Amino acid sequence: MLFANWLDTQGLSRKAAADLIGTTPVSVYYWAVGRHRPGPAYTKIIERITAGQVTAVDLQRGYELARSGDL
Repeated sequence: MLFANWLDTQGLSRKAAADLIGTTPVSVYYWAVGRHRPGPAYTKIIERITAGQVTAVDLQRGYELARSGDL
C-alpha cells in the first residue's frame, strides 16, 4: 500500500504520523507524495507502525510513480 493511502485510511495527519515516526511533518509529506524516499531507519519504522501494510517496496514504488508523473 502506498504511504499516502495508508495515512488516509488511518485518518492520520502529517503531524501525527511524524510524531509516531520521529521525524518532521515535512518529511512525512515528502515521503507520502514521493518527493523523497525515507532512509533505511525510517523505512523500518514505517514498516513497523503500519504493521507491514507499507513496505520498503511500497515506498520505492511511490517514489517511482511520482518521478514518472503517475502518482
